[in-house]
Amino acid sequence: MYAAGRWVAVFCSLVGVGGATAQQLPPVSQPAAEGRVKLVLRQPKPGEPEKKENGPNGGKEEKKPAWKAWQPSGQPLTLGECLAIGQERQPTIAAATASLAAAERGYLALQGLRPLAELLSPDLPVRRLQSQRGLSAACAEVLKVRQENTYDICRLYFTYVYATQQEQTAAEIVEQLDSFYEIAKELLKLGVADPKVKVNEFTLGDIDAVIAEVRDLREEASTGRKKAYLALKEAMGVPPDFAFVLADKELPLMGGTVDQETVVNLALSRRAELVQAGVLVEVTRLEVCAQAKLTRRIRANTFASGSDLHARYIPPAVRNGEYRPGAISPEMPTEIVGSAQDRVDRMTQHLRAHEAAYAKVVGLVQLEAANAFLNWEQAVRKVKDSREAHERAQALVEKARSAAQTKLEPELLVRTESLASKAQARYVKAVHEQVLALIALEKVTAGGVVPAFPQR
Repeated sequence: MYAAGRWVAVFCSLVGVGGATAQQLPPVSQPAAEGRVKLVLRQPKPGEPEKKENGPNGGKEEKKPAWKAWQPSGQPLTLGECLAIGQERQPTIAAATASLAAAERGYLALQGLRPLAELLSPDLPVRRLQSQRGLSAACAEVLKVRQENTYDICRLYFTYVYATQQEQTAAEIVEQLDSFYEIAKELLKLGVADPKVKVNEFTLGDIDAVIAEVRDLREEASTGRKKAYLALKEAMGVPPDFAFVLADKELPLMGGTVDQETVVNLALSRRAELVQAGVLVEVTRLEVCAQAKLTRRIRANTFASGSDLHARYIPPAVRNGEYRPGAISPEMPTEIVGSAQDRVDRMTQHLRAHEAAYAKVVGLVQLEAANAFLNWEQAVRKVKDSREAHERAQALVEKARSAAQTKLEPELLVRTESLASKAQARYVKAVHEQVLALIALEKVTAGGVVPAFPQR
């Protein structure tokens, strides 16, 4: 009977301290105006000691949490440093920059031709204008891939942070529930006669089921963290053996205001896709003039003979359960045959097709910007709702801990701890979705909305 009383005392002591670490909230920010967002980081108080949990046996030796089983090594890098490395080393950016340099060389080559060349090629002045427009499209492509790289790095950086938080929380909960399970198992084995101690085989089964569920979440978060780390290296353009750790340990809770009209207008005024689609229309219009100048030819080249219109990926439409409209692929033969008037008429039809393609791009950009705003708006509401749910669940845990000390109902305590843990996981997930929504806003506005992430 003495042994049973000792285990009851241990169980009550665990009730008093269990779950404190798992229920901490992310840092809270202050809202900012004009569509910009700022962050207020939570700083430890001067001289505040680091919190350490005692083990189930009351000892001071801290057990290494399971979530620390895999940790990258190397120098700590902030988000801003990761972005700087990516802009410098990402091969996609290097390729776009090289394509721009090639377009510049082609333009200078046309500009350097002697006037005698115009006698052999009457369309040469038009080709020079087309080459000049091509420089604008190449510049827009460089800006586009740079912005996409910024999006990729920000998304993967905070996905890693999110997975780390979830893995850490799940590991702490598993460790705590394992202690509850062992205590309840010992109480059942000793056969405590006190009617207040409600422990049976079903109690152990409930605890074991919760532990298995949380372990699955821990493993899922662990795998997601490793995948995000490897993908972040690729986005930064560094080799697989490049060693670094992420400076941020918690997701930032962002504030700020922006409206849908502003987001759409910024997207329409800054997106590189609109510049490229507009350049295609202008170049095709110039092609009509070029074909009109070649009056003595039956066969003539077009501007497509010197460029690949299909080199850039055109996203296709998706209508298999998910609706996502796609752009119109450009069409332009490298060579056309016929009289000057026939060739002009044919180019006129291509011009109309490219004008329609431009209108389609405008509509797609507007839709993407509006959807990104709505996603961000929804994410903000989810953060608010999930935070309130987390606080309510935490209040239930406190009540359950008090009741467990008098009624000794570990099953009730486990259920409430599980409820609070799930509420916390949903809250952290909502914060992650809000961060991703802000990153998407920056992408669709081509940097018009810039989230002020910490140490960016």
